[in-house]
Amino acid sequence: MKNLKIETFIGRQYYSNFPEVITEAIPITNPLAVEKAQNILEENEGDYLCGFVSLIYNDVVIFGEEQLTEDLLDTWCDLIYILNYRYDGKSIDITFLDNYRGNAIVKEIDRFYEIKLNHQCFLVPIEPFQNEVKKEFLKFAEFCKNEKLQFAEESLYRGILETYDELLHDEGEKI
Repeated sequence: MKNLKIETFIGRQYYSNFPEVITEAIPITNPLAVEKAQNILEENEGDYLCGFVSLIYNDVVIFGEEQLTEDLLDTWCDLIYILNYRYDGKSIDITFLDNYRGNAIVKEIDRFYEIKLNHQCFLVPIEPFQNEVKKEFLKFAEFCKNEKLQFAEESLYRGILETYDELLHDEGEKI
């Protein structure tokens, strides 16, 4: 059985000699995630929300804590680009801001997305990946919106909300 799961976690890196050590990252479905997100945004003057997007396919972790980003909004903007009608299947860069391990590159190959990360290559089927990206993006946007997280005016939050509204509108037209 093929399984694919994407989940968003709120968390922050310890500023120490061990950059891979993360404070307790918690999924956005955890009630404590709201307070953690508010605290991180307050510390960053609303500019950045730290955490990571987990991507697991057939029990293989493709993205996880090692892909910690200082800006979940930026990472989600890159991920949802594959749902955009302007996406032509060529390479796109998934940004993990301030992560010394680097970013991921995603491109279409036949019926799969090829994800290159840290000299490794993963193949994920297009349709299930798109469905999971869309589902988790909507959860993330709803988390930010429903919990009234305070993002700075210059952040990518406005674009996230616009994409959220477009996806909901598209879903309404399909019904």
